[in-house]
Amino acid sequence: MSRFSRRRRRRWIAAAIIIAAVLIAASAYGYAETYHVEVKDYSFADPDVPAAFAGTRIVLVTDIHRGPFLSQERVRSLVDRVNALEPDMVVLGGDYVYKDTGYAESCFTELARLRAPLGVFAVLGNHDYGAHEDERPGPADVIAAAADTGITLLRDAGVWVEEEGQRIRVGGVSDYDEGAPRLTPIIEGTREEDLVLLVSHNPDFAERLPAGTVDLVLSGHTHGGQVTFFGLWAPYIPSEYGQKYRTGVVTNDVTTVMVSNGIGTSTVPPVRLFARPQIVVITLQSGAPGKAGAAGVVTGGAAGAAGAATAAATAATGDRPGGRSLILE
Repeated sequence: MSRFSRRRRRRWIAAAIIIAAVLIAASAYGYAETYHVEVKDYSFADPDVPAAFAGTRIVLVTDIHRGPFLSQERVRSLVDRVNALEPDMVVLGGDYVYKDTGYAESCFTELARLRAPLGVFAVLGNHDYGAHEDERPGPADVIAAAADTGITLLRDAGVWVEEEGQRIRVGGVSDYDEGAPRLTPIIEGTREEDLVLLVSHNPDFAERLPAGTVDLVLSGHTHGGQVTFFGLWAPYIPSEYGQKYRTGVVTNDVTTVMVSNGIGTSTVPPVRLFARPQIVVITLQSGAPGKAGAAGVVTGGAAGAAGAATAAATAATGDRPGGRSLILE
């Protein structure tokens, strides 16, 4: 072997070692990140928020994915952390299991300990119908596990939540991919001046909403992209709208959507890169948007590209389309 060939071989070996080291380091970091759950705070100001609900704190938890890579003990720790936040209301955004709906029982054993004076509400996600690679058994296991827990499972249904003689509407729809979501039962009996909150596991459903029907949509499903390039872009997002609903606050033509990164993962092995698991806290504010702070501003960087796009849109108009709401992070 010539001296040149030996030198080239050494360079290839060195390059291979460096690439392997980078991949191992990235995998180790990605695995560790799945355990680093952050609390993300938002304020939502809207004239439809009744005075009795000003300051109400809603905690959104989505995509727990209890399964082979997320233990019952971790769900227990999650519940303890949510309860420590002393929320007024808890919203569960679906996908309680991963790989096997049999994990639902142990998941809801822990979720039953959630405490919130205004209630704990839940919807189903696509994984709650069973593993994608199997013949899907449907959501019966998850529905049964949620029964008798004190959690209100909203399946194309809405409820009035009352406080000091005033009320808001909270509704939840079936999964956008696996179910047949219906809005009518949720908005039935509501008026223009009512605050309507909608829980939809998949944020894509927000694109189907008629104007003037829903003030705020709470979603998950996209995992913040789960594996991203420095939190700015993800190569794969389970959405018909690309990066739009990856994470954070998104304003479309008819409503405002808050998308959580969720808690668990849906990959083997479980990894996250610059898309940390999240507990989202939304504080309702009553009155005109400007009274909540600097009008038309979404601050902070964790919302990534979606949040930046929303910030640009709201800064240009002074509020969201329709002239009603402001998001402050």
